Amino acid sequence: MRQFLLVFIGLAACTSPEERRAQRAAVERTAVSAESARAMVARSLPATGKWDEPHLVERLVSAGLAPQAIAGVKGEDYWRAAVLAYRVGNATLYAYVYPDSAARRQVTDALDTLTIAPKGATGPYPIPHLLITNNNLAAVLVGGSERHQERVSNALLAGLPSSDNR
Repeated sequence: MRQFLLVFIGLAACTSPEERRAQRAAVERTAVSAESARAMVARSLPATGKWDEPHLVERLVSAGLAPQAIAGVKGEDYWRAAVLAYRVGNATLYAYVYPDSAARRQVTDALDTLTIAPKGATGPYPIPHLLITNNNLAAVLVGGSERHQERVSNALLAGLPSSDNR
């Protein structure tokens, strides 16, 4: 095993910057393709008007934002929901899906809107950041240009179709 690791490291060190860029691009294309496939699944799910992970991904893909899921991200405890994290261009989206809008409001109403943390606490998100809420979804977008933030915000604020609108 150790010999394999040494050979792998040696080969990795020998790759040119162009080869590394091509490898990175291939990995990114694979990640975007995976999310696009998930978006196709969401289109076949019943419309409830509530956010869930497939519909979140579908909305981002439909907006042309090419999300890439980020595994292993731990959300802040005060959100009281599991975090779904995505690279969206040069920004990171942290999304929290609640059972309903009342559960989401219970959390977001207690936050300082500037720090996106409980009132009086230091916020964990670097600037620029943006809090986006819609129905049972709360999301924090970190980074990106103003234009990019607007695109992500518009995609999520448009809401989801209800079962009678599909």
